[in-house]
Amino acid sequence: MPTCIQALGTCLKALSHGRCCCRRLQILANLCHCYFHWSPWFDFSSQVRYFNAFQRKRALGMSALEEGWLKADGYSIYAWSVSGYETCVVVKSDDLQSISFDMGASIPQSLGCANVFISHGHMDHIGAVSSHAAKRGLFGLRKAQYFVPPHLVEKLKSVTDASFAMSENTEALKDVNIIPFGKNITINLPNNYLMRTFPTVHRIPSQGYILYKQIKKLRPELVGQPATKIAEMHRKNVPIHDVITTPELAYTGDTTIEVFLNPPTEDLLRVKILVTEATYLGHHDTSDNIRKAKEFGHTHLQELIDNAHLFKDIGNIILMHFSARYSSQDVQQIVASSIPEELKGKVHCAITAKEKMS
Repeated sequence: MPTCIQALGTCLKALSHGRCCCRRLQILANLCHCYFHWSPWFDFSSQVRYFNAFQRKRALGMSALEEGWLKADGYSIYAWSVSGYETCVVVKSDDLQSISFDMGASIPQSLGCANVFISHGHMDHIGAVSSHAAKRGLFGLRKAQYFVPPHLVEKLKSVTDASFAMSENTEALKDVNIIPFGKNITINLPNNYLMRTFPTVHRIPSQGYILYKQIKKLRPELVGQPATKIAEMHRKNVPIHDVITTPELAYTGDTTIEVFLNPPTEDLLRVKILVTEATYLGHHDTSDNIRKAKEFGHTHLQELIDNAHLFKDIGNIILMHFSARYSSQDVQQIVASSIPEELKGKVHCAITAKEKMS
């Protein structure tokens, strides 16, 4: 592999953690141009647009990393989503290594994600797994793990195997790590994070995910006790901590409002951050659009508004997956003018994909 490719991989890895020099990225991209030009799966033009965005933001005195990232409760979320086109939501924090929910587009922000959680089998949510795996291989990153609903494992393996056969020499596409992740299973992540699934209501089998964090706290009866006593108890394997597990973030993928009306777990309505869809927004013919939302397994904004009381314990709500019929300006205007008082200040719209794809 050319040295410039490896160096660009290092830069992209740093980018996912917020440590990157945009000038260095541009230089390396130019050096790699010839290699990218003939790589059939690598969309060089999109990378050029991405690098150019660094310069535009720098001219405005803004950090390129901040573009499109939503920050809430200590987490940074990059929600790239347009209904029917592509969805990929990247989440990270100071102690959470970047993870991705769905892989409908292998956006640059997702390349640092070694753990990817797929909600269902529609192409705008799963169609870029092969591309993501190949890009990570190009940049010298270890193979990612793709956690999927169990019924999709063999089907997705056939897709990545076909991609490997077509590419002929892309080693990263050989034996892609596709892991079944169904109900009643907990995945342990670094730094005391956990991931669990919950069923959602779409027109095909689907599931959402809740990210938990475990924190150890000294047992109340030991607070104020001499350190020597506590240390002696620890040496004797006497429990000195209570383990507190908190629901941090929920991702629903595509779903109807039913998942909130009859939540499969109470934690869904207790998370600090909820990332969910609002495919339909329109003021006009609302009743007809709500019917369509239910028919196609989606949620209408009005349904969230009518049930605003359900979200009283949630800190922040990130709405995504807006229909392509709405411009980014439409989304902002409709949401801002519609949400009730109890949701104001906690609802945020993920419109970066709309802005960049328009």
